[in-house]
Amino acid sequence: MRPISPRTPEPKEIATLHINLEPEQLRPPGPAQKVLLLEDRDDFRELLHEYLTSRFYDVTSVHSGIEGLNKIMKSRFDLILCDMLMPKMGGEMFYWAVTRVRPATRQRFIFFTGHKNNPKIEFFFRRVNATVLFKPFKLSALDSAINDVFRRLR
Repeated sequence: MRPISPRTPEPKEIATLHINLEPEQLRPPGPAQKVLLLEDRDDFRELLHEYLTSRFYDVTSVHSGIEGLNKIMKSRFDLILCDMLMPKMGGEMFYWAVTRVRPATRQRFIFFTGHKNNPKIEFFFRRVNATVLFKPFKLSALDSAINDVFRRLR
């Protein structure tokens, strides 16, 4: 018995669905959630900033913990995405400084690092029960982490 060759369907046999939505129609209702992004590498910070903006977040990007502290003192953020190793003030020091002045932010952090086997960083993550992404990570993992944080806050 010979296998049946695949055939190309006739145009009249093909069903199509056209959805014409403007970007504004894709935006969730209500004000955009504010995200503070701390990352010292320009390329990675820009990539994450662009991605989060495309997901309709209001993103403020900074390259250091000191700059991040200045932003935290001026504004409230719904989510904080923080690299662990940055010049002048790393993620751990930034976390302790922020949670001292704004204790409610404790549950709003997502940390990321490329140093998976660093005992000091691992101890900190366990101590604060951190949400962590290890570089390199997929953007879908970032989406999942963000959804988990917002689910816990509800």
